[in-house]
Amino acid sequence: MADALLIIDMQQFVQQRIDQGVDTFPLQALENGLTLLNAYRQRKQPIIHIYHHDLDNNGALHPDQAAALPLEGFQPLPNEMFFIKHGSSAFSHTGLYDYLVAEDISHLTVIGAVAGFCVNSTVRAASDLGLRVTLIEDAVLSFALTGTPYNAELLWKSTLALLAADFAALDRLASVMEKNK
Repeated sequence: MADALLIIDMQQFVQQRIDQGVDTFPLQALENGLTLLNAYRQRKQPIIHIYHHDLDNNGALHPDQAAALPLEGFQPLPNEMFFIKHGSSAFSHTGLYDYLVAEDISHLTVIGAVAGFCVNSTVRAASDLGLRVTLIEDAVLSFALTGTPYNAELLWKSTLALLAADFAALDRLASVMEKNK
């Protein structure tokens, strides 16, 4: 079973929301994500970056907008794959699944943003395609849902509980790092 690290939407819009004071959970998700990314790089394991780009020229995540750029430290290296998506799931019209099949990758370790949106739909699609998924819960970011009483932690817990019920195994960074010493 070949494993790859799948990094979802670690783009500047994440830092912009944090800087704007949007309720965020867990606070250490970015740092944990970088730690895991660097561990995969040191072990020379496959790394796949997913970026969301709006097709609308006026969209916040249009490739010409600063919000669409990768977060500092999450820029792909020349030997790392990246795919651009225009919808929620990293598998929708991206070629990601064909790449995984060609590379004989059957397990994804997933980190990124945003838990209730693109992470959720990507993990569900991966599972539906027969891939095994491990979600690193403390490296997956959630934001409060604007205009609702639902804070970031509640949405994070709810999303991860639903994904763990049928679509992915949950793990924590410390456990993954311990297993890979």
